[in-house]
Amino acid sequence: MNLETKKMLSYPESSISKAVFDIAKKHPKNNAITFMNKSFSYKVFVEKTTKLSEAFCFCGVKKGDRVLVALPNIPQAVFALYSLNAIGAVGVFVSPLSADEEIRHYIKKCKCKLAFVLDSLYSKSENAFLRSGVKVITTGVCDELSPLKRFIYHKTTPTLETNNNALAYHTLMSGRYEPCSSVDAYADDTAVILFSGGTTGTPKAVEITNANLNALALGTEAMCMRNVKGIRMLAVLPVFHGFGLGICVHTVLFFGGNTLLLPKFSKELAAKTIVRHKPQYIACVPSMLEPMMSSVALRNADLSFIDGVFSGGDSLSESLRLKFDEFLKSHGAKVKIRQGYGATECVAAVCLMPDNIEKAESVGLVYPDAEIKIMASSDREADAFETGEIVISSKTVMKGYFDDEAETQKALKTGNDGKIWLYTGDAGYKDNEGYIYFKQRLKRVIISNGYNVYPSEIEKALASYKGVSECCAVGVKDNRKIQVVALLVVRDNRYDLSKEDILAYLSDKVSRHSMPEYVIFTDSLPKTALGKIRISEAEMIAEELKETAD
Repeated sequence: MNLETKKMLSYPESSISKAVFDIAKKHPKNNAITFMNKSFSYKVFVEKTTKLSEAFCFCGVKKGDRVLVALPNIPQAVFALYSLNAIGAVGVFVSPLSADEEIRHYIKKCKCKLAFVLDSLYSKSENAFLRSGVKVITTGVCDELSPLKRFIYHKTTPTLETNNNALAYHTLMSGRYEPCSSVDAYADDTAVILFSGGTTGTPKAVEITNANLNALALGTEAMCMRNVKGIRMLAVLPVFHGFGLGICVHTVLFFGGNTLLLPKFSKELAAKTIVRHKPQYIACVPSMLEPMMSSVALRNADLSFIDGVFSGGDSLSESLRLKFDEFLKSHGAKVKIRQGYGATECVAAVCLMPDNIEKAESVGLVYPDAEIKIMASSDREADAFETGEIVISSKTVMKGYFDDEAETQKALKTGNDGKIWLYTGDAGYKDNEGYIYFKQRLKRVIISNGYNVYPSEIEKALASYKGVSECCAVGVKDNRKIQVVALLVVRDNRYDLSKEDILAYLSDKVSRHSMPEYVIFTDSLPKTALGKIRISEAEMIAEELKETAD
């Protein structure tokens, strides 16, 4: 089926800040950001961003410098993204829940000159910042709200004022500064640094350019097949992740829309925001779907205003997809959830299911001006339906890993066609119509007695088992030092499952060599800030607990 995803688009040569500032000139009165029911027009957005740029310049930040940004989805995070970009600096976006060691690693790895962080993170990790030797700007979740609204939301005014190492955001923004000198900005300049998920290894510092982010916005519009200009979008995915920053923030603002920021995922807060502000688009990860369907606010809600729901960041089980589609239909929506695929190294998305087309477990077709090959080996492209490594050529592919040429060369390779190809480390296949199917990280493949075991197949089989809330299959060594499957299971409290129950259920659903040797019941699974399971930690838990398994 030819849906013209190969067509050439016209891409701007400008920075991300110029692209959004140009939109702001056309629609100054339109809302750019909404947060806790307070909206910021494009005019106010530009004023705030310009003031913060001047403040950063006052603090000594200049073109090419890197600034650590450890904030949740609050207006200050968006202001930081574009204010740093406007002066040619680079925001290094990380989780505000980072541990001390992680903070020191991020600052050292990226040679950050300054840090802009949540006040609670600074209070917890002050020594980490002091030891790193960087100056710090702190801000509270509600700093951009009025005193009355801060009181309503049970937030006091920030307690952190200026000290020897930290400066409060509200103090900084009350100052008067000289306008920043103009800087030359290029499409290939680094706009942000994001850290790869690190679910199977050490996170890497991914350099994302202006061109990458602008191409993502244009490609997403083309794939939506609906109007995205001036739309409202629920932004609950974190800005320190490519999906949240690239889709929920930049793509929305690039087209003059309104991003509805939520500082963290809460099913009732998300549901109330949806009911009140009626976003036409919602982007989420699969772990958010069940809670949203059970929310009180959405129980009898009319969702006919929704034009698109996108799922990414993790595999969406077929049973959950069908259940959520039925939920949308029963609430008046005329769309179905659309699964996509991408990686931090290509910002967020490079595939998306076409509108209202069903292909069980497919992540869709490639974006315009992008290509995906499935490599069965280093020199052979896979046949249709043959599993191999997913490799990507796209205008959204990263510049490289910051200050890590060796890892960059492993990930980015020039093909015989002269194109740069990103080797994702993901396993997948194409069908005979060009639809892409993601299986799992190649590093997750378990080789047991010479057989390839795909943990995702075991997990998918259990996704519809009513007694299992969550599960994760990993490889461990048995007493013979042979790799076998260990299954971590979070039980639904309403059911008293045993290992025998699990094995009986799987017996006719997975191959014999894929059957778990160990079944380990646990209260929770280790996860990233985006809700993805940390496989490396799950492996350690399984190794530690395997002897006590059922």
